[in-house]
Amino acid sequence: EIGLMRLYHATKKEKYRDLAKFFIDERGKNPNYFAEEKEKRGWVYFGIDPEKTKYYQCHAPVREQKTAEGHSVRAVYMYTAMADLAAETNDKSLYDACTTLWENIVNKRMYITGGIGSTAAGEGFTIDYDLPNDTAYAETCASIGLIFFAKHMLDIKPSNHYADIMEQILYNGVISGMQLDGKNFFYVNPLEVNPGVSGELFGYRHVLPQRPKWYSCACCPPNLVRLLTSLGKYAWSEGKDTLYSHLFIGGEISSEKANITVDSAYPWEGKVVYKISGNIEKPFKIAIRMPGWAKGISVRVNEQMVDIVSSMEDGYVYIEKLWNKDEIVELKFDMPVRKLYTNTAVRANAGAVAIMRGPLVYCFEGIDNGEELQNLRVLRDGQASILPYDKELLNGIVPLEIDGIQIIGEENLYSEIPPEEKPIPLKAIPYYTWGNRGLNQMRVWMLERQ
Repeated sequence: EIGLMRLYHATKKEKYRDLAKFFIDERGKNPNYFAEEKEKRGWVYFGIDPEKTKYYQCHAPVREQKTAEGHSVRAVYMYTAMADLAAETNDKSLYDACTTLWENIVNKRMYITGGIGSTAAGEGFTIDYDLPNDTAYAETCASIGLIFFAKHMLDIKPSNHYADIMEQILYNGVISGMQLDGKNFFYVNPLEVNPGVSGELFGYRHVLPQRPKWYSCACCPPNLVRLLTSLGKYAWSEGKDTLYSHLFIGGEISSEKANITVDSAYPWEGKVVYKISGNIEKPFKIAIRMPGWAKGISVRVNEQMVDIVSSMEDGYVYIEKLWNKDEIVELKFDMPVRKLYTNTAVRANAGAVAIMRGPLVYCFEGIDNGEELQNLRVLRDGQASILPYDKELLNGIVPLEIDGIQIIGEENLYSEIPPEEKPIPLKAIPYYTWGNRGLNQMRVWMLERQ
């Protein structure tokens, strides 16, 4: 369906759109279809188990599906086509179904990194709030597919709700799929790795602690490259009278309305400068996303402050004027370190905290912290310091330092003696950079101590 819709957009031939609509409308009308075909013909296709209707997203008509089910990549590809089709045909019931499925994913079935598909069994979704860290699947392709879905939802309704999630997926669960030198790749993107266990023991063999060069099923490397080389269409979009800035990626955009250059040190600094030269002799709008997590936001046009409250709609500031040559829009916001907690229904994260700054999820690696990570705790009331930008570390990052403690226990397997505690600074790096300095432990969610 996603391919048929792309053909439709490329050729404008309605037969492709109509066929996509037929497939979407037919899916799930008869959940027993594959079982009946097996009975009639005595064969199955590609190892399909006709009883596993949820796995193939055909357990119910798509408009009646309430939860994201089955193979995570296939699911979000279908949801992407559904959103695209809903926009093209003004199908409200299909759009409402997309909204329901989107909310289920991002509120109950998505990792903080934007990873989806929490089990290696079928590379799929499981149940609400089942988000194990050390056996996570979170396939790179699934996160990329969720970006596709987010962008189509964003095109239907410009909202920072969709753009913030799209950005969170991109900066974490997607680019973590590639080594910093671009030569090795992850298929699976876990949130916890323990050498000797990860990649070796039963139940953990899919969780590789280092990126391999290639796969027999090599879908993720080219999919990641394709996404990164097409980032422009995710950073910007254009409506009838509006240019939308969704992502703060430096570069240039040219349209009939304007030529725009973006200068940005994001995600390390909360400052973005737009240099705009209008190409038309009538006013139009430029809409700039205000991240939902940002603090102290200010917007200036040619040094004049914009009233954000009156200009804001669904998390975008709309600036309408006749754009002349060489005009400047400057966006500034604070990027404090944030501690995040999960819903208490997420068993794997009980008593744990994750660290974010801006769109970046941070993680802790053994190489920086000198101890086994399970023996470290983040202090709830401790300080979190933003260290200077280090151009030599991991191709250039802003590390964080978090107040913590080290737990020092007895050597015996069991003991009545409680462990000692020692204050220790903990160093955190952006999640996307993990696994680039040899074999060592990694954790996103760290236990917290009062």
